[in-house]
Amino acid sequence: MAKINFDALYSIEKRAVFWLADEAETLTTFITESISHSGETMEAVAFLKEHGKGSEQHKILTTRLRLGNKSAESILACIVRAAPAYRSMAERPDNELDDLLKVINGVLEP
Repeated sequence: MAKINFDALYSIEKRAVFWLADEAETLTTFITESISHSGETMEAVAFLKEHGKGSEQHKILTTRLRLGNKSAESILACIVRAAPAYRSMAERPDNELDDLLKVINGVLEP
């Protein structure tokens, strides 16, 4: 799995990596090693916001994030495994996506 280049990310994506590392209680390096493209970063944030701490889905994804590049499973595949009924950001209607993006931006704003 390709590691993303942290320096090439936009500032909101960098904040997402830090937030995911905090949620997963791991190093940012493991997050960048887990994610093959920046879209997965925002999808992981959206997923963890929908499935909060204490839920089985949260535990499954954060466990995957802590594996870094030691897993052949992508973040998106892990999300599907953890919650088959979860609708990705691409599958959501515009009004729902707008609301979700407000939540994500609220979480990731400095």
